[in-house]
Amino acid sequence: MPDRDPNSMARRLARITGNLTPEALGLDRHAERSTKRPVDVGGPESVGAVREKGRRGEYWRRSTNYNPNDPWGETLVSLICDDPYSADIPIPFDGSGERVPLRDCLFVDCETTGLSGGVGTVSFLTAVGRLTADGFTVDQYFLPDLAEEAGKLDALANRFADAGALVTYNGAAFDLPLIESRFNFWRIDSGFRDSPHLDLLHPTRALFKGRIIECNLGNVEERLLRFARIEDLPGAEVPEVYFQYLREGFSPRLHAVFEHNRLDVVSLFVYALWLSTHAHALPPTFADPDDLIALARFWFRKRNPEAALAALSAAEGRVLGREQLLQVHELRGRILKRERLYDDAHEQWEHVANGEPTRTEAAEELAKHLEHRRRDLDGALAAVEAADRTGGAAYDDLERRRRRLLERRARAR
Repeated sequence: MPDRDPNSMARRLARITGNLTPEALGLDRHAERSTKRPVDVGGPESVGAVREKGRRGEYWRRSTNYNPNDPWGETLVSLICDDPYSADIPIPFDGSGERVPLRDCLFVDCETTGLSGGVGTVSFLTAVGRLTADGFTVDQYFLPDLAEEAGKLDALANRFADAGALVTYNGAAFDLPLIESRFNFWRIDSGFRDSPHLDLLHPTRALFKGRIIECNLGNVEERLLRFARIEDLPGAEVPEVYFQYLREGFSPRLHAVFEHNRLDVVSLFVYALWLSTHAHALPPTFADPDDLIALARFWFRKRNPEAALAALSAAEGRVLGREQLLQVHELRGRILKRERLYDDAHEQWEHVANGEPTRTEAAEELAKHLEHRRRDLDGALAAVEAADRTGGAAYDDLERRRRRLLERRARAR
């Protein structure tokens, strides 16, 4: 059905062109906003925000504190580390860079006028969190009028200036490019993109996607931190709440936007500490063996054999199912082979081949080792013939290897 709301069409065109003046958004700058709302209901003042005036515009700032000694769902920071103020996290996550003190990290999350980003999208509410003497302090910067954006951005630039590192969730693809584009629009040279940046989405996908499937922050909270939000505002509804505020001067759900944004940043802080502590401990301390196996794969891809083998050893300390045990032997075989410890790798491949004949990689590795390093053609042929060679390209390769071994053995005799 055609969209007959001219204001809605105006907002779409404004986001496409980057023209975010109230007039372009279908709003009347000079119209009186509704005076029907009760005092302190539906505006930023209703959540304890205070109006602040910058050199180039006004904005609202709300400050709240989370005590790290308080539980976050079923996660206790005190059980993760003794003192978060002395903790540090590796940036990048693979440990190839430096470890940055947690107290120097700035945790950032944006609520925007559009979920897809792009030209014309504005962050109307930006939260930055940092460890302070009062706990984990979250400052939220709210834009009351699109024309005042430069004032809010100036305040953010000041916050970014003394950050030792930035921590986000999907910030590499969304939050930081958006903030950078708005800085560029208003000719603000902050240099914040030069700071080390840890985007927790990437290690989350690498370690947990196979187990939790959906890697959005809400699912991470529920499945990993055991934290459940109550009556949380869906992210898809956030832009419309702000547009209602711009039209009417208030929105009954604006408090829910502030709370959604605050929870995002506190969860980001708790999750960063939880993930880096468990993953980088020696041995790693994840409780779920699937997480330890996934961590070993991560370190294998990053060419860190010591960390990968430590993760596999930790996994063997858990109760493992048959499939998990085969995965441990298979991955350890790959690691040892890369380290040129061929005899040790051979032992791992034997466990895999004996446990699951359909895993042709194990038979292939056994045959290669026996034929080329031990010069044992009979043993290589036996390894191939013991495998299930029915169907598929990998099985065809194994069958070709069997025929070649038969021919070579016949010539040798």
